[in-house]
Amino acid sequence: MKRTFTCIAMTSAFALASCGAPSSDTTETDTVVSEEPVAEKLSLSDLPTIEAGLAVGETAPLASTFKTGEGDVALSAIVEKGPAVLVFTRSVEWCPFCQTQLKGINGIVEDLETRGYKLYGVSYDSIESQDRFSKNQMLKYDMLSDESSAAIDAFGLRDPQYTEGKAVGVPYATVIVLDKEGKITAKSVSGNYRKRPTNEQVLAIVDSIS
Repeated sequence: MKRTFTCIAMTSAFALASCGAPSSDTTETDTVVSEEPVAEKLSLSDLPTIEAGLAVGETAPLASTFKTGEGDVALSAIVEKGPAVLVFTRSVEWCPFCQTQLKGINGIVEDLETRGYKLYGVSYDSIESQDRFSKNQMLKYDMLSDESSAAIDAFGLRDPQYTEGKAVGVPYATVIVLDKEGKITAKSVSGNYRKRPTNEQVLAIVDSIS
C-alpha cells in the first residue's frame, strides 16, 4: 500500500518543497563541493510546500523545446518515451548546491528506470557547459539546456527575486514528475536553493503517485 504524507497540499498528489526565502548568492563559489551542503536528511513530512508553477494535475508545456548535444528536443517527444522526472536546477557552472544535487541523483538513475521513469536535468546553462559537467561527473542521465528560460517560464518556475546579474532566469530548485501524457503527477518546489529533496525523497515522491 502506498504511504500518505502530511505535507500534501490540498491535492491527491504531492507538491513538496523546502521553506524559507532564498539567501543571497554571495556565499556561492565556482567550485564543485564534495559534500552535500545540507547535512540533515529530512523526511517528506518535514518539507513544507511553496506555491509556484503549474499545479499537480495540469498538463506540462509540451511544446517547450530544449537544446541537447544531439539537437533540439520538444518536451512532447521526451514524454512519448515514457514517464519522466525533470530536475530543474539553477546552474551547473556557478551553483555548488546544484552541482552536488546533480551528482547525487546520478545514484538513483537505475532505481527510477526500474520504476518506469527516465531522469533529466534542466538548467539555463549552455549545451557546452552542461556537456562538460556531464562528462566530468560521468552523469548517467541527460541534461536539457533552456538558455532562454522559455521552458522555465512555461512551467512558471522562474525565481522572481533575481532581476539582474548572472542568476536572472534561473528556476526554483524543482523536481517535476510527468506521466507519458505529459500530466504533472507530483512536484517538489524549494523556496530555499540550499535545500533539495534527497535521493530517498525523490524516490518516495515517485512511489507515492497513485
